[in-house]
Amino acid sequence: MPDMAESKVALITGAGRGIGREIAQRMAREGYACGLIARTKSQLEETAELIRRQGGKALVTPTDVSKKEQVLAAVAAVEREFGPISVLINNAGAYLRKPFTEITEEEFDFQLKVNCYGPFYATQAVVGKMAERGSGTIIFILGSETRGGPAQYSAYNASKVAQRALAESCAYEFMHRGVHAATLDVDGAVGLPRITEGAPEEDPDHFVATEAICDELVHLINQPRNAWSFAVDLRSYWQWRPRVARRPT
Repeated sequence: MPDMAESKVALITGAGRGIGREIAQRMAREGYACGLIARTKSQLEETAELIRRQGGKALVTPTDVSKKEQVLAAVAAVEREFGPISVLINNAGAYLRKPFTEITEEEFDFQLKVNCYGPFYATQAVVGKMAERGSGTIIFILGSETRGGPAQYSAYNASKVAQRALAESCAYEFMHRGVHAATLDVDGAVGLPRITEGAPEEDPDHFVATEAICDELVHLINQPRNAWSFAVDLRSYWQWRPRVARRPT
């Protein structure tokens, strides 16, 4: 195991595709050895290969974040390979759009298991050791649903609000012990190819760029401890338009 003082290790959940893959690659470029968590091994392998091609280090740990024993096993594997985890990015998420009256108990439970229990399991597995060392960063990737959820997203909204409450409780319990807990609220559509290619007529600046998300994560991680942020709201200029219904003319 590497010396603790030299450890620069990041654990990224939901790293198999999308924002998680972009975050993992950026963390590797910042000099972090990356533990990669997601359910699909083949997607994780693709992310790991992208990192290794750029000279970075990555460990694939197929994991269902809703299963505590799998999360604990992944954390242990990463720490055996690279050393103590210094940054945890809780990015994995489940998404459900469905009318309120049609959501089943199983669907509601799954949203909570992935979007709230998952970050709880991962954070609980690393935060105590971070506090003992007096350093570490834990970032929770949220969305606009934590402020006012749109119709037909009630299960997803509830799970994300719960995640934010978890993050704030973590902040109050561990920030004064040297662990920086923060939320990154990404409001609006993200500029991933699968999204932008489906809306070629839209101004690219209507989408939150993945590069900007990664820049903000790096900024949070590198903030001095005498000026730590907790909640960062990140959205494109287009998302600031008035959200009120027009009166009929």
